[in-house]
Amino acid sequence: MDVELLMLLLPKDCDDFVIHAAASMSAGIERLREGGIQLVLTDLSLPDSQGFQTLSAIQATVPSIPIIVLSGLTDEEVAVKMVEMGAEDYLVKGRIDRLSLTRAMRYGIERNRLKRELNRAHDELEERVQERTSALASTADQLRKTLDQLQQAQDQMVQQERLSALGRMASGIAHDFNNALSPIVALSEQLLDPSPAVRAKSDEYLRLIHLAAKDSCAVVQRLREFYRYRDPQDIFTPVALNDLIRHVELLTKPRWKTQALGRGADIQFVTELQSLPAVSGNESELRELLTNLVFNAVDAIPEHGTITVRTFCRSGSVFLQISDTGVGMTDDVRMHCFEPFYTTKEDHGTGLGLAMVCGIVRRHGGEIEIESSPGKGTTITISLVAHSAVRAPAPLELAPIRPGALAILVVDDEELIREVLAVVLSEDGHTVESAANGAEGLQKLSVRPFDVVITDRAMPRMNGDQFAAAVRDLYPDMPVILLTGFGDLMTAVGDHPAVFDVVARKPFTADSLRAAIAEALACHVTEAKQASVISGVPSQVT
Repeated sequence: MDVELLMLLLPKDCDDFVIHAAASMSAGIERLREGGIQLVLTDLSLPDSQGFQTLSAIQATVPSIPIIVLSGLTDEEVAVKMVEMGAEDYLVKGRIDRLSLTRAMRYGIERNRLKRELNRAHDELEERVQERTSALASTADQLRKTLDQLQQAQDQMVQQERLSALGRMASGIAHDFNNALSPIVALSEQLLDPSPAVRAKSDEYLRLIHLAAKDSCAVVQRLREFYRYRDPQDIFTPVALNDLIRHVELLTKPRWKTQALGRGADIQFVTELQSLPAVSGNESELRELLTNLVFNAVDAIPEHGTITVRTFCRSGSVFLQISDTGVGMTDDVRMHCFEPFYTTKEDHGTGLGLAMVCGIVRRHGGEIEIESSPGKGTTITISLVAHSAVRAPAPLELAPIRPGALAILVVDDEELIREVLAVVLSEDGHTVESAANGAEGLQKLSVRPFDVVITDRAMPRMNGDQFAAAVRDLYPDMPVILLTGFGDLMTAVGDHPAVFDVVARKPFTADSLRAAIAEALACHVTEAKQASVISGVPSQVT
């Protein structure tokens, strides 16, 4: 490159530029490494570097410096390539003047300055973004820790609520059981007295003990109502809800009218009943539901107030609404009011009313909502399903089975249960053998044939389900009855393992055992009949 020509092109009075010259690429690289250079003007043809290599060498030494290429070549492709590689400009010798050269140099330096500022701003922005990202990550981590702590606290509260609910239920059950067991303990103690006076009353005492024992059974049966789902055998009929409300109004009138006046309270019973289709349900259960709600409303009104019962239709559902102007509920009471044995009436209530109401609503496929606040009364809204005219399938009719003397195997880990079952079954003429667990039961089945097996569920070594499954594999036609203290609970939630023909409950009676045996035998009669239809061979089951 002709340096003297370049010096001539620059204005003599221009103090903006100081020119440093280098005759070769190596000399230019050495000067660039010394620093202080803001712009490079270079030819593509140098003694030790040619073409694109020249630009690449400068960029490798000082990557950020602006470069203007001065060349005698007029090839536009070369010019475009130079710019693409990062040159600020491409000027052709012989076509430049003082003005275009100085303008290109100033533009190159200014663009480079702006580029550096832009890069610096970008770096600062990146740094701020990283700082902000780090801060957000720290905040997110803190939020996660806080959420974990809140979740743990919520889990603890839920656990405490469950334990509290379980404690209330256990307390209520204990209360009812103790009441039912009191006459059993006292009268059985009397029967152990050999005096003539006691012996003369033994029949009466036994009757009372039997009645108290049945009341004890009823405690567990009542628990079933809280969570029992609709049994497939339950047949719902059309129920005229408005007529039922009028009936309940008369049934409960002594409570909300006569007794209320006796304690100085004036309660009005108001009905706002719209025209309704019949609802599908069990009339007795719906009557119990209404009665419980009315009684609760009466108890919530200390002196003067109104109980309003409304019915209406909306979106194809039938709604029942009972409002009172009583004392209302706190949020805590409202949250727990449907729990079994939860009561705010101290010794005047069992805490079973609303729990039973909730169970009845669920079995009827409905929903229940409660709105209440202290001093503003309570409104309970229940949705029910309108009755459908679909016919229920006709039950399969079987000829009644009258089992004669049967060989029965009893499997139970409780010796007293085995003895009582043997006594009761023997009274009906059956031959009874017993086993203390499933393994022993299988051993006895391998020795002699039995007509029916009765087994407990919770047993050591081999539980009832495992034992029954083994019996099914070895003796497919053997009727198997599960007799368990969980019978009511299993029936309530529809838990009927396929390995059992019948699920029967403890405590049992002679009649309940007879019914379970007859049902189990009927199952196998039905299977035999179905097999005969498939094979075309008449059944020989008797």
